[in-house]
Amino acid sequence: MTVSEGTVIVTGATRGIGRATVEAILSRGGKVVAIARNQEALGALEASAADRVRTVSVDFEDVARVPEAAKRAIDAFGSVDGLVNCAGIASYEPVGAITLESIEAQVRVNLVAPLLMSQAVAEHLRGRGGSIVNVSSTLSERVARTTVVYAATKAALNTLTKGLALELASAGVRVNAVLPGGVDTDMLRTPRLRPGESLTAAQLDERVETQLAALAALHPLGRLGKPEEIAAVIINVLDQTWQTGSLVTIDGGLSVA
Repeated sequence: MTVSEGTVIVTGATRGIGRATVEAILSRGGKVVAIARNQEALGALEASAADRVRTVSVDFEDVARVPEAAKRAIDAFGSVDGLVNCAGIASYEPVGAITLESIEAQVRVNLVAPLLMSQAVAEHLRGRGGSIVNVSSTLSERVARTTVVYAATKAALNTLTKGLALELASAGVRVNAVLPGGVDTDMLRTPRLRPGESLTAAQLDERVETQLAALAALHPLGRLGKPEEIAAVIINVLDQTWQTGSLVTIDGGLSVA
C-alpha cells in the first residue's frame, strides 16, 4: 500500500491546492484527516465522504494549539501514514509597508506550524516509515515584488525540509517539498494594492484579472497552474519510496524564464 492509499493528514485542506490534494487521496482510496480553520468548510468536506474524512479545526496563527491539533489528527483514525503541510498565508506588502504583525503571522503559519506538525507526525511514524510533503513556492528561489516575507518563510521551509529529511531518514520517514509556480487559487486572486489604495468592487475585479494575466504571462507555458496539477505532483512525491530531502518544482517553466 502506498502512503496516499493509507491515511494522510492535509493542512489547509478546504481550499486550493490543499482541497485538490484531499480529492486526489480520496480518489486513490485513501483516508484524510483535514485540518483548516473554517469549521463550516470542514463540515462540508467531511459530509462529502464521511467514512473516509475526519476534520480538525485550528487556526495555525495560534501555534500553541498546533501540537494538540496534530495529536487529534493522528488519533482520528487511530494512526496516519503521511502528512501534507499545505496551509499558508501571504501578505502582499512592498518594502516600507511591511508590518511586524504580518511578519509574525506569516512566520507562524508558513514555518512554525509545519515544523510542529512535522515533528509530531514524525514521532508517530518513527520506525514505521512514512512520508511528509511540505508545500513551498518557487518564490523561495525566484523572488518577486511585495512578497519579501512570504518568500523568506518559504525559503526557510525548504531548509526545514532538508534538515528534517536528514535527521529522520534513519527512522524511515521521508521529507520532501513541492515548489509550485503561479497557481490559480484564492491566494493568487488576492488584489495587490498599494498602501492606502482603495478600489470599488468593479475595480477590484479588474485589478485581479489584470494581475492574473500578468502572472500567467511570466510562465513559458503561457498559463497559471491548476490546483489538481500540483496535487498530482504532491501525491507522486508522497509515495516515492527512495526520495527524501528533495525540492520538486512544478511551475510551467517559470524558474527557467
